[in-house]
Order: sequence, then C-alpha cells, then structure tokens
Amino acid sequence: MPNLKKNRYVAYLALYILYLLQAFLGLIARIQQFIDTRNRKDIFIALTILYAGFIFFLSSRSDLSIPASIFKIPLMYELAYILEGLGLAYFIDIAEYAHQNMDKIAHMILYFGLGILLHLTFRNSENVILRRYAAIFAFSLGIIYGITDEIHQSFVPGRTASMHDLLANGIGLTIAQILFVILILVNLQRKKGKYNRE
Repeated sequence: MPNLKKNRYVAYLALYILYLLQAFLGLIARIQQFIDTRNRKDIFIALTILYAGFIFFLSSRSDLSIPASIFKIPLMYELAYILEGLGLAYFIDIAEYAHQNMDKIAHMILYFGLGILLHLTFRNSENVILRRYAAIFAFSLGIIYGITDEIHQSFVPGRTASMHDLLANGIGLTIAQILFVILILVNLQRKKGKYNRE
C-alpha cells in the first residue's frame, strides 16, 4: 500500500511539472504576441539569465537526485504492455536506457530549455548578425555555459565534472537549434507557397 501512495505522489509531481512547463511555454507565447520587439529582447534576456541561474543552482546542490520510482508507476507498466502489443517494443528499450541514464537525460532537457531561450534572445536582438545566425550563437554560448557549469560542479562536494554531461548538454542545445531551423524553414516554405498562389 505505501508503494502505491509513493507512486501516486510521483505521478502528481510529474503532472505538476508538466503543468509548469505548459504555463512557461504559454507565458513565452503571450510575451511574443503582445510586446513590441524592444521589450521582447529585454524580457528574453531576463528569462535566459534566470534560467541559467536555475541551472547554476541545481549544479550547486550535492544532494540532487532524480526519483528512480518514476518508472515504477502502474501506468508505465500498462503503457509498456500496449507498446509491446503494437510491436513498438523499441520504445521500451529507449525508456530503459533513459532510466539508466537519468542524469544525462536531465542535462539534455535542461540545456534544451536553455537552447530555446538563447535562440529566442538572439532572434530578438537588434543586431542583424545575431538575428541571422541565432542558432550558431545560441549553440556556442550554451556550450560555453555548459563548460563553465561542469567546472563549477567539480568544486561541489559529491559532484564531478564529466565529458558525458557536457555531451548531453550539447545534444540538448543541438536539438533546440534544429527544431528552430525546421520551424524557420517550414515558415519560409509556407510564405513562399502563399506568395506563389497570389
């Protein structure tokens, strides 16, 4: 019985994290809609600095751990049975790999978020070069921050600097930039198709 309660609390925690992420993305969408370009730039700079500070805070914690029981939620077992029934068992392998390397997944997710904010900051810059090459600047600055973060972790008791963590950071940053490039290309294609129809 205590295990079911524990799993329920973990499920609620995951749900609340998803709600927070949805609220954060909604906030960014509203900011982009209602604020002019000059203010948008300042807001994205502030959000990026706050987010980088959040990463710094997490790196400063020596007792930081991710609950391993999240994959023991009964819903996860049901999902695994459904995937096996559909012939998609390789998703279970991916989930098991993610479970065994939770810290690397956490690094990827955190730096994916940083990559998004950095890209939006550079994309809304007044400098034409920063706007045009936002993906390159976002990736470069994100990697530099990741290196300094790993150096910082080497001074925290119970934490170590790791090239694997830096690689996970780079993967998260890269995925964010690829996502933006795809969105930009899709938008350009849509505009081109609209122009051709007119």
